[in-house]
Amino acid sequence: MTQATARRSKNPSSEPQTICGSDGEPLYTLVPVAEYARLKRAAEEIADVKASSNAILGELADLIPAEVVHRIADGEIPVRVWRQHRGFKGVELARAAGISPAYLSEIETGKKDGTFRTMTAIAHCLTVSLDDLAPMMDDSERSVREQAARINGIRAQIRHIENLIVGEEDFNTGAVRQAAATLAADAQLMVDEAQGSVQTPEEAKDWLAPILTGVEEILGLIDRAEGDIFETARSTREDLERVVSLSTFRAPRPEKAAS
Repeated sequence: MTQATARRSKNPSSEPQTICGSDGEPLYTLVPVAEYARLKRAAEEIADVKASSNAILGELADLIPAEVVHRIADGEIPVRVWRQHRGFKGVELARAAGISPAYLSEIETGKKDGTFRTMTAIAHCLTVSLDDLAPMMDDSERSVREQAARINGIRAQIRHIENLIVGEEDFNTGAVRQAAATLAADAQLMVDEAQGSVQTPEEAKDWLAPILTGVEEILGLIDRAEGDIFETARSTREDLERVVSLSTFRAPRPEKAAS
């Protein structure tokens, strides 16, 4: 076992005590508790400063260059702007993204919208997010797209309810009730917002009301079905109670033992 020796400074007020090993090399340094606490706080403050500096540097690295911002704001297609900013040739980016140069050219000229998979691959090659490749929109265009997305969401909810009712899965009244209630809330919200709004397409206004009527009918039928189930269960229990209360159903009493 290695023996340790303590070596104290001639001036204990200026240097802490050091514990050395058998070879004379320092192993431990003893410091007062107050000094240890001060050193610990200082180390934590330094770590916080480093973390803040790294965060700031990361944010600065994520900033979009002014040249890119101005070109996209002027109407240029973001894919082309970012490709040129990264120093890619069209053929190089197309090859890296797994698409043809002709297809990339159509995307960069606005003739075609890239599929989600294609745009994801391009964004990965350019080390940018999908949002960075989206063209800039004014407020009216953004509002129209948001409304279209919400309408598509309602259509998807309707298809989901249809699958729950006529699909191959086992019929579940609870699942239908939950889906119908969600659809009712979303459709009613759009109806409320559509009052006096020119942003909601007229065809959407025309079929939102019938959807709410249909959902109300669905919920009513679910209530009736579940009510019938409860009524059937209650009446069945009463019938069962009558059966088990009959003297003929009861177990015979044990015979008395012969004396």
